[in-house]
Amino acid sequence: MRNISRVDQDRKRQYGWLVRVMRDGVNHQKFFSDSTHGGSKQSSLLTAMEFRDELVNIYPPSPRGNMYNRTNRNNKSGYAGISLTGSWRKGRYYAVWQAGWLDPRTGIKTTRKFGFSETGRSELAAKRLAIKTRREALEAMAIQMGVKSP
Repeated sequence: MRNISRVDQDRKRQYGWLVRVMRDGVNHQKFFSDSTHGGSKQSSLLTAMEFRDELVNIYPPSPRGNMYNRTNRNNKSGYAGISLTGSWRKGRYYAVWQAGWLDPRTGIKTTRKFGFSETGRSELAAKRLAIKTRREALEAMAIQMGVKSP
């Protein structure tokens, strides 16, 4: 369930639902104990869901998307999900452009690396290939989920 987690701690005798919504670096959270809701998991869950819905109405998701679809201040490529990194192969270090994306349905992060060298593909070509690969992957996911592409 989005933004709601079950907490069952026998040692502390703590049972209930934890609601957490992160917006602009601030974590809004509240615990809903089963014992204060008649000892019922269902009752405390319904109250937690109502609270979560209120929080989401007060603090709507960012129109810029989640953190995987935005650049941060450390980003040197100028594109979300694209980074210059390195890869070790056969004992040698190679600089590569890497494209990364997260499938929101499964939570699986996927990366693809594109190498470049003086005698092979240029650095600019590798970067463009990484950008193209990520864009195509995001568009394919959007089509599968039936939403507008980013």
